[in-house]
Amino acid sequence: MFYDTLNTEEQVSYLIKPIIEVLQEAGGQLERAEIRDRISEKDEKIAEFEQKLYTSNKTGSKYKKFDFKFNFALKELSYLGFLTYVRYKPLVTLTEKGAAVDVSNFDVKKEVREKAAVYWEEKSAKNKEKNSVMPKEIEDENSINADDILDDVKVKLQSAIANMSPKKFEQFSRALLTKMGVQFTDKGIKISNDGGIDGYGYHTDDDDFRTTRVVIQCKRYNTAPVSEPDINQFLGAMNKFQADYGVFITNSRFTNAAREAAREGTPITLIDGNDLVRLVIKYELYITPVTTYVLDDFYDEE
Repeated sequence: MFYDTLNTEEQVSYLIKPIIEVLQEAGGQLERAEIRDRISEKDEKIAEFEQKLYTSNKTGSKYKKFDFKFNFALKELSYLGFLTYVRYKPLVTLTEKGAAVDVSNFDVKKEVREKAAVYWEEKSAKNKEKNSVMPKEIEDENSINADDILDDVKVKLQSAIANMSPKKFEQFSRALLTKMGVQFTDKGIKISNDGGIDGYGYHTDDDDFRTTRVVIQCKRYNTAPVSEPDINQFLGAMNKFQADYGVFITNSRFTNAAREAAREGTPITLIDGNDLVRLVIKYELYITPVTTYVLDDFYDEE
C-alpha cells in the first residue's frame, strides 16, 4: 500500500492540502466525517489508508493509523490559524487565512510542518518541566486521548463487522435498513443470491406518503473495494426487479469509478464502511450508548 511506504511525518503532510481543499470547496465548514469522506473520494491512496486496520504490537487490538494522522493534521492546521474547531465537536471551520490559501502553490513543509514543529518542541519542554511526558500523537499509535474516544469505538465496530460471515453481514444489513424504514418482504428472501440481489422491500416516505420499491446488495469485502463492474451488475438486477432505487452496502469502500457509475441510470444509494459505522451509532443497532465525561484544558493549567 502506498501509505505504508511513507514515514510518519510524510503521512501527516500528505493530508494537509486535501483537508484545506475540501473545506474551501464546501464553503468553509464541514464535519470531521465529511472531511474524511471527501478527501477519500479525491484520492484513492487516502481512501485505502483510511479504511485499513492495523494490529497493535503492544496490545494486540485493532486501530487505524489514519485516525492519528488525520487528527494530528487538524491540530497543526488549527494551531497555525488555518482552521478552527471545538474539542469533542464534529464541526471544522476554515478561517480567513485558510480560505485564502492557494492549494496548488502551498508549501506544506514550510507553511505548516516546520512552524508547527516549533510549537511541539516548546510544549514538550514545558511538560518535561512539570515532570510529565507529552503524548507523541504523531508517533504513538497505541495512545488514545479524549478526542479519539469515538474513533476507538468506530474502529471496534469496523473490526467486528469485518469478522462477520457473509450470511451474518447480510442479516446485519437487513436489520440496519429495517431501522431506517425499509420493510422487507418474503420475496426478498426468495430472490436472495438471484442476479446480485440480497433483499427486496418497500420504503414509505412519511412526508409525502409515497411508497417505493427498493432492492439491496450486500458485499463484505476485507481486502478489496467495490468496483464499477459490481455496480453495473447491480444496476442490471435492479432493472430486472423494476426497483425504484437500490442500496449497495459494503464494509469496504467504493472506487471512484464505482461511485460515478452509481450516479447514472436508476438511483443507487452507496453505503460504505464508514457510513455503516455512523448509521449503526445513529440508530443504536446492537450497541449500548454510555455517557461519560472528559476534563477540559482548564484542569491542566496551573
